[in-house]
Amino acid sequence: MTDTLGPILQWLNTHPNLAGFATFVISAAESIAIIGTIVPGTVMMTAIGALAGAGVIPLWPTIFWAILGAIVGDGISYWFGRYFNNRLAYIWPFRSHPGLLLRGEAFFRKHGGMSVFIGRFVGPVRAMVPLVAGMLGMSPLRFTIANVTSAIGWAPAYMLPGILLGAASLELPPDIAVHVLLMAIALLILIMFVIWLVKKILKLIGKQIDQMLTTIWEKLRTSSHFHLITKILKHRNPKKTHGQLTLAFYFIFTCCILLYLSVYILVVSSKDIFINNMLFHLFRSLRTPLLDTIMLTITFLGDKSVLLPVILALFGWLAYKKRWYTALHILALGVITAGGIEILKLLTHSPRPWGLVHNSENFSFPSGHTALIVAFYLGITLLLLKAFRIKSRRTIYYLLGIFIGIVSLSRLYFGVHWFTDILGGWLLGSAVVMLTALSYNRHPEKNLHPTGILLTLFLALLLSYSFSMYRDFDRLKADFVQIDWPVSTVNQPTWWNQLGKKLPLYRINRFGLSGQILNLQWIANLDDIKTILLQNGWEEPAQNDLASILHRVGDVESAEHLPLVPPLYLDKKPALEVTKQLAGNKKLIVLRLWNSNVIIANSKQPLWVGSVEVVPRTYSWLFKHKQNQINLTTELLFSNKLKEYDIKQFTILLNRNGKARTEPMILIKPKKQ
Repeated sequence: MTDTLGPILQWLNTHPNLAGFATFVISAAESIAIIGTIVPGTVMMTAIGALAGAGVIPLWPTIFWAILGAIVGDGISYWFGRYFNNRLAYIWPFRSHPGLLLRGEAFFRKHGGMSVFIGRFVGPVRAMVPLVAGMLGMSPLRFTIANVTSAIGWAPAYMLPGILLGAASLELPPDIAVHVLLMAIALLILIMFVIWLVKKILKLIGKQIDQMLTTIWEKLRTSSHFHLITKILKHRNPKKTHGQLTLAFYFIFTCCILLYLSVYILVVSSKDIFINNMLFHLFRSLRTPLLDTIMLTITFLGDKSVLLPVILALFGWLAYKKRWYTALHILALGVITAGGIEILKLLTHSPRPWGLVHNSENFSFPSGHTALIVAFYLGITLLLLKAFRIKSRRTIYYLLGIFIGIVSLSRLYFGVHWFTDILGGWLLGSAVVMLTALSYNRHPEKNLHPTGILLTLFLALLLSYSFSMYRDFDRLKADFVQIDWPVSTVNQPTWWNQLGKKLPLYRINRFGLSGQILNLQWIANLDDIKTILLQNGWEEPAQNDLASILHRVGDVESAEHLPLVPPLYLDKKPALEVTKQLAGNKKLIVLRLWNSNVIIANSKQPLWVGSVEVVPRTYSWLFKHKQNQINLTTELLFSNKLKEYDIKQFTILLNRNGKARTEPMILIKPKKQ
């Protein structure tokens, strides 16, 4: 800790009963204009978080007081700015340093109503934005909503590094605890840098495209042959007409990508595309009963039985208000999207993924769910933004993108669509919105009264969603139950001599790729196997706790902890997992067994397949460490001879990627069979 944190930590450690009050004062002071630029709030909040994570002061009450302090601090700044209004410029220190107000005012005018929420997390202007919001007359209700919601996110976020460090200090030595924290901070910085870089690149590309299209527009407008294009793409506002060409360019570009993807799906089956298989296996391995319920609740938000009635309700309300131009474009969103979905499904004839009790019988590409949610929610959002005259739209678009992404994710989660289906739905929905916007922008239309649209939208969506959930939830939950992989049967001599193609040899990982060899196969009852292994020096691994998590996340060497995420076979976790220490407790080996889904004819016991391998002492996020090879022998497995089982130990020749190598293999079966 720094010298600044030392006295704070010492005082709070001595007076834990005053921690809530101290947290409130520090958080409030950090949020008050001028004072917040002097108080090292970030450092202090980290110090408080460290004490909370270490258990010196209570965690949740401390977070509550931090949130409350942030709300009060910003509130004081807001009402100070609202009271003094334009007189602020003549009050010290703004009289001597006018740049303080100017920076805050520029930030507020750029981000509008979202400036209070965003400004909470932006260091240079954090303490000034509430002051400027009050000075410029932001309504108390809007400010309070932004103030409270941003404080709820800000306090835990600023305390999180300290909480992690404090928690780590209880489980790990101080040097390792700092190492874990530094790794977490480095990862966060890397993610933020990548996001920033992508945004800058996209902004630069967009700027170049806009300049190019502006030049093209001027040439088309003065051309004797192509000036008709400018009339077709006219905008009701002459100053924005060239923007129609930009929108038309992105529409054509999106349609070209969609056409290419459709042809690719037609030529190459969806099930043979790598990313489709990878995500299919990944989501099969993640399914749980709780997640099934959550995802099914989410997926209804994009169901056609929910959205199409809402579109009709909006059309009816707009028609009642005699806003036929807008009403027809709202209806067009649904009609064109539904038509495009059916046409592409009939053209591509793409089968749906397997793996559910009952999947839809129609074709898979594109995802109708995804196309509808993009067309409907994006189209309605654009209409509402125009009605409310909101200038700062970036945050709304981000939230909309997250929402669309979550609903799309629910389709992948259940395995009712391939990823290429989702991508096709995104492209189709976006193309429909752009086409509708090109048409809608041609003629002037009075701004709609937002209250009527919102009320109709909310009531129609609520009723339609509730009715569909009541009618179809239980049926879809039963239909979306995941079925197991197919079972195959072989006779015992074929298995004992490892003949035939049905015998498992490689473990299929959570991305659908063949990985670690399955070097152990055992016919027996699983409880009997576990008892035998425990009698021969194997142990059940300890459950993952905070220490093991910190070791693995922090890339800290450990000869005690298994990986946080267990390997899979046929999208399932191991049915049995035991470990053994070797070489003076410096090497940890693990034995895992899975149900093979292979039945041995005339056998009363199932066939279990597994792997025995060395657990790496550390994992690198940047470099792949070569795992230590293990010399698999019966002596390694058993310290006592098994009298009731036949054991066959041999080596097999593998040839993968043009490289030949031998691997040990052990087969075990009861003597009576």
